[in-house]
Amino acid sequence: FFISIMLSVALVGSSGGGAATLGHTDSAELIRLICQEVSKVKGDPHPPRLTKALFTSLKNGKGFDYAKFDTDLATLHSIQSDEQSDQYNVQAIKSGILQDVNSFCANLDTKLAESIRKGDIHGLICISCDIDVHAATLQAAADMKIPVTGSGGTSLSAASSRFGLRLVGNAGGSVATTSYTRAVSYTHALATSWNRDYKPYSYNQTQAPQWKSVLDSCLPAFWAVALACRGIELVCANLSDANWLQEDVLVLLRAQALPMTCCVVMATSFAPQHDSIILMTASIASVVCKGSILGGLLAGWMVASAMDRVLHRCIIWNIPATMINLILGGGVGAVVGITVSPFISYMQILTESVRSGIHFVMNGAYPGLGFIVGVVFCWGSKVGYYHSVGLPLILIEMELGFPSLLGAIDEATLVLVSAGICSANLLVPLLEDGADAAMESKELCSRGVRINILFGDFIEVAYPFMERSKLVNLSGYLASGLATELLTGNSRSVLSSAYLPCFVSIMLANDWCKIFWSYMTAFSVSFLGTTINNVIAKMKILKKKET
Repeated sequence: FFISIMLSVALVGSSGGGAATLGHTDSAELIRLICQEVSKVKGDPHPPRLTKALFTSLKNGKGFDYAKFDTDLATLHSIQSDEQSDQYNVQAIKSGILQDVNSFCANLDTKLAESIRKGDIHGLICISCDIDVHAATLQAAADMKIPVTGSGGTSLSAASSRFGLRLVGNAGGSVATTSYTRAVSYTHALATSWNRDYKPYSYNQTQAPQWKSVLDSCLPAFWAVALACRGIELVCANLSDANWLQEDVLVLLRAQALPMTCCVVMATSFAPQHDSIILMTASIASVVCKGSILGGLLAGWMVASAMDRVLHRCIIWNIPATMINLILGGGVGAVVGITVSPFISYMQILTESVRSGIHFVMNGAYPGLGFIVGVVFCWGSKVGYYHSVGLPLILIEMELGFPSLLGAIDEATLVLVSAGICSANLLVPLLEDGADAAMESKELCSRGVRINILFGDFIEVAYPFMERSKLVNLSGYLASGLATELLTGNSRSVLSSAYLPCFVSIMLANDWCKIFWSYMTAFSVSFLGTTINNVIAKMKILKKKET
């Protein structure tokens, strides 16, 4: 019987009495997740579908335990499904005073009960439902003996006692549950009752982000921590009463902020479906990753890898939804943290070795080596190695809340070289074909100068000009090499960062004079080279016109 037809599921309920779930304010998202999970159940020839829904929620996420039927505003959501395209459209079909919404819902509930009695519905999900409003549906489900699952301990107990429902799965309370864990729990219960296979997750390595991509996405946190730490250092150096900042805030920022950020971002990147619960898990796991961003990334990956597996196993063992989330949100994080903790010191040694290697190359013992580093850094950015190699190394340098030597090189060889080339193009513009092309080039260069100087970004604006002219290209590489060579020797005094206004990038370093002359060299050499190139090009064009 079940193999020859498509199984249909109905959903009735509300956002809950005490509103103690996570994500209870987004009714449409909950219904969408249930649709998504139900469709993962194996079907022959078609997978099951959520075809009917009557779901009520109160305005501003208020719980029904405190609802006033004659004053509180509510919204009734339903669903329309397109069998041809497998699309689901969650709609708000009634809004108003709760009493009116309930009356409207009761009328629709009667029609849903008729569908159940006709055999069109093969499973029912009840989420904190009002057993009086949904009495017709609950009675029909009991009479037809279709499997019923759901959450909301009070309503399920009352409904089971009054109607004699056929409860399946781990139907029970909903405190601290999330929309995703509930959707998986409901679907597994129904799939088991139908003897159908259901796999809530499938790990696809090709769709997973690369670790270095996750690390790059944490740049805002590294940027903020470096600025905050430098600001605290300057304040403490000038105010004797601010030592508590250095002893408490500075220590915490450098030890915990960045590992925690990496752990949370890694976990949410690999398992975004777990939403808020994975934030708790990753935060707990990251506590042991003191001073190690690699430890944070590893812990985040382990958290993401464990969440779906633990969730599925808990559901198979019929563990109640609330306990599942306690295990996921607390237990998984603690276990991962304990597992990772013995490896943290080794990962700290690894990243410290990287930092030491960078400073060894730039210690000034080998004249000309800094020049080569600058040229390679500029070339690497042009051919696509910046985000895959350069930026991850910069962030590893910034692991402990300090600015980066490669960050200073980034600002000099990319940002200020680009600004110099664009500035020269504004001063001595090339003769473009057509007034529109000339105006576009002027606007592009103007934008390049402004963004590079004030925000430390948009380095790519100079690349087309470098590719067009060998002289401009040569001046860009020469500027990069000379500016980087000036940063060698006592390299720890010129730690800085791009993605900042130029003057802030200078202030971030300890040796303002040294880094200022490096930046000035990068700007001036590229500016001069581009100016000479443009003057020569103009002279050639004018000479051709004369002849």
